[in-house]
Amino acid sequence: MGRIGKTVVAGFDALVMAGLAFVQTGGRFALAPAELVLWGSAVAAAICALIVYAAGSAVIAWLAIGYVLFGALLTSGSPHWPLLALSAALMPLVPRPRGSVVLGLAIAVIAAVGTRYAIAAVL
Repeated sequence: MGRIGKTVVAGFDALVMAGLAFVQTGGRFALAPAELVLWGSAVAAAICALIVYAAGSAVIAWLAIGYVLFGALLTSGSPHWPLLALSAALMPLVPRPRGSVVLGLAIAVIAAVGTRYAIAAVL
């Protein structure tokens, strides 16, 4: 699949996540943790779509996937299957850092764990 095709798929994933966030939150943008995770995941998916389109930084794309993994696996009530599916759907679309899926996964895991600890430190 070419860059435009991957962009369309990633954009569709972002729209679906935004729709899910809208339905789950009633369209609110509040600072409640659940709403931040939902809307943040929609933004992360949109970032991935933009990176695919612009052939941008693979590291930023995998950091965004890491945020979605944080929401899927490291929040209360985990696992959240729609978020886990979103992260899995984005992984084959985004560029790989240095051509390595393993490095991309490592970046995503570090980002997910780092987000968890950063939020715990703030709250």
